[in-house]
Amino acid sequence: MDILVCVKQVPDPETKLRVSPSGKTFDSDGVKFTINNTYDEATVEEALRMKEEFGFSALRVISVGPARAEEALRSALAMGADEAVLIETPRDMPLDPLLVARYLAAAATDIPHDLIMVGRQAQDDEAGAVGSALGEYLGLPSYSFVTELTPVPANHLLKMKRYVEGGEEVFSAPFPAVLSILKGSKDPRTPTLPNILKARKKPLKKIPVMDLEAKVANLPGGTRPTSETLAFTLPPPRAGAKMIEFQTPEEAADRLLKVLKEEAKVL
Repeated sequence: MDILVCVKQVPDPETKLRVSPSGKTFDSDGVKFTINNTYDEATVEEALRMKEEFGFSALRVISVGPARAEEALRSALAMGADEAVLIETPRDMPLDPLLVARYLAAAATDIPHDLIMVGRQAQDDEAGAVGSALGEYLGLPSYSFVTELTPVPANHLLKMKRYVEGGEEVFSAPFPAVLSILKGSKDPRTPTLPNILKARKKPLKKIPVMDLEAKVANLPGGTRPTSETLAFTLPPPRAGAKMIEFQTPEEAADRLLKVLKEEAKVL
Protein backbone atom coordinates (compact mmCIF):
# COMPACT_ATOMS: atom_id res chain seq x y z
CA MET A 1 0.00 0.00 0.00
CA ASP A 2 1.24 3.46 -0.90
CA ILE A 3 0.85 6.93 0.57
CA LEU A 4 0.98 10.15 -1.44
CA VAL A 5 1.56 13.38 0.50
CA CYS A 6 0.98 16.81 -1.08
CA VAL A 7 3.28 19.60 0.10
CA LYS A 8 3.63 23.27 -0.72
CA GLN A 9 6.54 25.70 -0.74
CA VAL A 10 5.74 29.00 1.00
CA PRO A 11 7.66 32.12 2.03
CA ASP A 12 9.63 31.67 5.23
CA PRO A 13 7.63 33.27 8.08
CA GLU A 14 10.67 35.35 9.00
CA THR A 15 11.20 36.82 5.54
CA LYS A 16 10.10 40.35 4.66
CA LEU A 17 7.66 40.59 1.78
CA ARG A 18 7.17 43.40 -0.72
CA VAL A 19 4.15 44.00 -2.93
CA SER A 20 4.82 43.28 -6.60
CA PRO A 21 4.37 46.02 -9.23
CA SER A 22 1.06 44.44 -10.30
CA GLY A 23 -0.28 44.78 -6.75
CA LYS A 24 -1.78 41.28 -7.00
CA THR A 25 0.96 39.28 -5.32
CA PHE A 26 4.27 39.70 -3.52
CA ASP A 27 7.66 40.23 -5.13
CA SER A 28 9.49 36.88 -4.83
CA ASP A 29 12.95 38.30 -5.60
CA GLY A 30 15.19 37.82 -2.59
CA VAL A 31 12.50 35.97 -0.61
CA LYS A 32 13.52 32.87 1.33
CA PHE A 33 11.15 29.94 0.80
CA THR A 34 10.53 26.84 2.87
CA ILE A 35 8.21 23.85 3.09
CA ASN A 36 4.83 24.71 4.59
CA ASN A 37 6.07 23.73 8.03
CA THR A 38 2.95 24.56 10.03
CA TYR A 39 0.97 21.66 8.55
CA ASP A 40 2.88 19.86 5.78
CA GLU A 41 5.79 18.74 7.97
CA ALA A 42 3.28 17.32 10.46
CA THR A 43 1.55 15.52 7.58
CA VAL A 44 4.80 14.01 6.31
CA GLU A 45 5.63 12.89 9.86
CA GLU A 46 2.22 11.23 10.23
CA ALA A 47 2.70 9.44 6.91
CA LEU A 48 6.16 8.27 7.98
CA ARG A 49 4.70 6.97 11.24
CA MET A 50 2.12 4.95 9.36
CA LYS A 51 4.76 3.54 7.02
CA GLU A 52 6.97 2.52 9.93
CA GLU A 53 4.23 1.17 12.21
CA PHE A 54 1.67 -0.27 9.80
CA GLY A 55 3.68 -1.46 6.84
CA PHE A 56 2.77 0.94 4.04
CA SER A 57 5.22 0.14 1.26
CA ALA A 58 6.08 3.56 -0.22
CA LEU A 59 5.74 7.21 0.68
CA ARG A 60 5.81 9.70 -2.15
CA VAL A 61 5.52 13.48 -1.97
CA ILE A 62 4.20 15.79 -4.66
CA SER A 63 4.05 19.55 -5.17
CA VAL A 64 2.87 22.09 -7.74
CA GLY A 65 5.08 25.10 -8.31
CA PRO A 66 8.10 26.62 -10.02
CA ALA A 67 11.55 25.01 -10.10
CA ARG A 68 12.44 26.34 -6.64
CA ALA A 69 9.67 24.17 -5.12
CA GLU A 70 12.07 21.27 -5.50
CA GLU A 71 13.61 22.37 -2.19
CA ALA A 72 10.34 21.76 -0.33
CA LEU A 73 10.23 18.26 -1.77
CA ARG A 74 13.87 17.66 -0.81
CA SER A 75 12.96 18.65 2.74
CA ALA A 76 10.31 15.92 2.79
CA LEU A 77 12.76 13.44 1.27
CA ALA A 78 15.26 14.29 4.00
CA MET A 79 12.60 13.51 6.60
CA GLY A 80 12.25 10.03 5.11
CA ALA A 81 9.96 10.11 2.06
CA ASP A 82 11.01 7.70 -0.70
CA GLU A 83 10.28 9.59 -3.91
CA ALA A 84 9.09 13.00 -5.05
CA VAL A 85 7.18 14.49 -7.97
CA LEU A 86 7.25 18.16 -8.96
CA ILE A 87 4.57 19.49 -11.29
CA GLU A 88 6.73 22.32 -12.56
CA THR A 89 5.02 25.58 -13.49
CA PRO A 90 6.37 28.81 -14.95
CA ARG A 91 7.52 31.13 -12.18
CA ASP A 92 4.65 33.60 -12.56
CA MET A 93 1.88 31.18 -13.50
CA PRO A 94 -1.34 32.19 -11.67
CA LEU A 95 -2.53 29.41 -9.37
CA ASP A 96 -5.35 29.15 -6.87
CA PRO A 97 -6.14 26.23 -4.54
CA LEU A 98 -8.69 24.62 -6.86
CA LEU A 99 -6.40 24.78 -9.89
CA VAL A 100 -3.59 23.27 -7.79
CA ALA A 101 -5.97 20.48 -6.80
CA ARG A 102 -6.83 19.82 -10.45
CA TYR A 103 -3.16 19.45 -11.39
CA LEU A 104 -2.54 17.21 -8.39
CA ALA A 105 -5.52 15.07 -9.36
CA ALA A 106 -4.28 14.79 -12.95
CA ALA A 107 -0.85 13.63 -11.80
CA ALA A 108 -2.16 11.35 -9.06
CA THR A 109 -3.98 9.13 -11.56
CA ASP A 110 -0.55 7.85 -12.68
CA ILE A 111 0.99 7.59 -9.19
CA PRO A 112 0.24 4.55 -7.00
CA HIS A 113 -1.70 5.60 -3.90
CA ASP A 114 -3.99 4.02 -1.36
CA LEU A 115 -4.07 7.15 0.75
CA ILE A 116 -3.55 10.82 -0.11
CA MET A 117 -2.66 13.22 2.70
CA VAL A 118 -2.42 17.01 2.66
CA GLY A 119 -1.71 19.60 5.33
CA ARG A 120 -4.88 21.27 6.61
CA GLN A 121 -3.90 24.59 5.03
CA ALA A 122 -0.93 26.55 3.77
CA GLN A 123 0.57 29.20 6.00
CA ASP A 124 0.64 31.77 3.18
CA ASP A 125 -2.96 31.87 1.92
CA GLU A 126 -4.67 29.88 4.75
CA ALA A 127 -7.21 28.65 2.17
CA GLY A 128 -7.54 25.04 3.33
CA ALA A 129 -9.33 24.04 0.12
CA VAL A 130 -6.94 21.68 -1.68
CA GLY A 131 -7.78 18.50 0.24
CA SER A 132 -11.54 18.63 -0.26
CA ALA A 133 -11.21 19.69 -3.89
CA LEU A 134 -8.69 16.93 -4.60
CA GLY A 135 -11.07 14.33 -3.22
CA GLU A 136 -13.86 15.71 -5.41
CA TYR A 137 -11.75 15.66 -8.59
CA LEU A 138 -10.55 12.10 -7.91
CA GLY A 139 -13.95 10.82 -6.82
CA LEU A 140 -12.61 9.88 -3.37
CA PRO A 141 -14.04 10.61 0.08
CA SER A 142 -12.20 13.38 1.91
CA TYR A 143 -11.92 14.09 5.63
CA SER A 144 -10.67 17.35 7.17
CA PHE A 145 -9.23 18.41 10.54
CA VAL A 146 -7.82 14.91 11.19
CA THR A 147 -5.80 14.79 14.43
CA GLU A 148 -5.24 11.04 14.90
CA LEU A 149 -5.08 8.26 12.35
CA THR A 150 -4.76 4.48 12.68
CA PRO A 151 -5.04 2.36 9.55
CA VAL A 152 -6.38 -1.19 9.71
CA PRO A 153 -4.94 -2.57 6.45
CA ALA A 154 -6.48 -6.03 6.89
CA ASN A 155 -9.97 -4.50 6.82
CA HIS A 156 -9.00 -1.66 4.46
CA LEU A 157 -10.24 0.84 7.05
CA LEU A 158 -8.99 4.00 8.70
CA LYS A 159 -9.78 4.76 12.31
CA MET A 160 -9.70 8.53 12.74
CA LYS A 161 -10.20 11.35 15.15
CA ARG A 162 -10.90 14.80 13.85
CA TYR A 163 -11.57 18.15 15.40
CA VAL A 164 -15.13 19.44 15.37
CA GLU A 165 -16.38 22.56 17.06
CA GLY A 166 -16.58 21.85 20.76
CA GLY A 167 -14.95 18.43 20.71
CA GLU A 168 -13.69 15.48 18.67
CA GLU A 169 -15.32 13.05 16.27
CA VAL A 170 -14.17 9.42 16.28
CA PHE A 171 -15.09 7.24 13.30
CA SER A 172 -13.93 4.61 10.82
CA ALA A 173 -13.92 4.92 7.04
CA PRO A 174 -12.63 2.86 4.11
CA PHE A 175 -9.70 3.92 1.98
CA PRO A 176 -8.53 5.05 -0.55
CA ALA A 177 -9.36 8.52 0.73
CA VAL A 178 -7.99 12.05 0.97
CA LEU A 179 -7.13 13.34 4.45
CA SER A 180 -6.42 16.92 5.52
CA ILE A 181 -4.20 16.68 8.59
CA LEU A 182 -4.67 19.29 11.30
CA LYS A 183 -1.85 17.93 13.44
CA GLY A 184 -0.03 14.65 13.93
CA SER A 185 0.40 12.45 16.96
CA LYS A 186 4.14 13.21 17.02
CA ASP A 187 6.25 16.30 16.43
CA PRO A 188 7.94 16.37 13.00
CA ARG A 189 11.42 14.87 13.05
CA THR A 190 14.45 17.01 12.27
CA PRO A 191 16.41 15.63 9.29
CA THR A 192 19.96 14.57 10.12
CA LEU A 193 22.88 15.64 7.95
CA PRO A 194 23.29 12.12 6.46
CA ASN A 195 19.58 12.06 5.54
CA ILE A 196 19.82 15.54 4.01
CA LEU A 197 22.68 14.29 1.82
CA LYS A 198 20.80 11.11 0.93
CA ALA A 199 17.77 13.19 -0.06
CA ARG A 200 19.82 14.74 -2.87
CA LYS A 201 20.08 11.30 -4.50
CA LYS A 202 16.50 10.14 -4.04
CA PRO A 203 14.27 10.05 -7.14
CA LEU A 204 12.58 13.33 -7.99
CA LYS A 205 10.50 13.35 -11.14
CA LYS A 206 9.62 16.63 -12.81
CA ILE A 207 6.43 16.89 -14.86
CA PRO A 208 6.03 20.05 -16.95
CA VAL A 209 2.63 21.54 -16.23
CA MET A 210 1.90 21.57 -19.97
CA ASP A 211 2.00 17.76 -19.99
CA LEU A 212 -1.06 17.65 -17.72
CA GLU A 213 -3.18 20.30 -19.41
CA ALA A 214 -5.20 17.82 -21.47
CA LYS A 215 -6.25 15.93 -18.34
CA VAL A 216 -6.92 19.10 -16.36
CA ALA A 217 -9.03 20.52 -19.21
CA ASN A 218 -11.48 17.65 -18.68
CA LEU A 219 -12.01 18.49 -15.00
CA PRO A 220 -14.59 21.05 -13.81
CA GLY A 221 -12.97 24.47 -14.04
CA GLY A 222 -10.35 23.41 -16.60
CA THR A 223 -6.92 24.99 -16.80
CA ARG A 224 -7.83 28.46 -15.53
CA PRO A 225 -7.84 29.58 -11.89
CA THR A 226 -11.27 29.53 -10.30
CA SER A 227 -10.58 32.70 -8.32
CA GLU A 228 -8.60 35.88 -8.94
CA THR A 229 -6.57 37.94 -6.51
CA LEU A 230 -7.69 41.55 -6.83
CA ALA A 231 -5.14 43.13 -4.51
CA PHE A 232 -2.28 42.14 -2.23
CA THR A 233 -1.49 44.46 0.66
CA LEU A 234 0.79 44.21 3.64
CA PRO A 235 -0.56 44.83 7.14
CA PRO A 236 0.03 48.34 8.53
CA PRO A 237 3.21 48.74 10.57
CA ARG A 238 2.79 48.25 14.28
CA ALA A 239 2.67 51.39 16.33
CA GLY A 240 5.20 51.91 19.08
CA ALA A 241 4.41 51.02 22.67
CA LYS A 242 2.67 53.64 24.78
CA MET A 243 4.14 54.07 28.25
CA ILE A 244 1.72 54.84 31.09
CA GLU A 245 3.13 56.70 34.07
CA PHE A 246 1.55 56.07 37.45
CA GLN A 247 2.14 56.27 41.16
CA THR A 248 -0.20 53.55 42.41
CA PRO A 249 -1.70 50.39 40.90
CA GLU A 250 -5.14 52.00 41.04
CA GLU A 251 -3.90 54.98 39.05
CA ALA A 252 -2.29 52.62 36.48
CA ALA A 253 -5.58 50.76 36.05
CA ASP A 254 -7.55 53.99 35.59
CA ARG A 255 -5.15 55.36 32.98
CA LEU A 256 -4.97 52.06 31.11
CA LEU A 257 -8.75 51.85 30.99
CA LYS A 258 -8.92 55.40 29.62
CA VAL A 259 -6.38 54.60 26.86
CA LEU A 260 -8.23 51.44 25.87
CA LYS A 261 -11.54 53.31 25.64
CA GLU A 262 -10.52 56.62 24.10
CA GLU A 263 -7.44 55.81 22.01
CA ALA A 264 -7.42 52.10 21.20
CA LYS A 265 -11.24 52.01 21.19
CA VAL A 266 -11.33 48.34 22.12
CA LEU A 267 -13.70 48.80 25.05
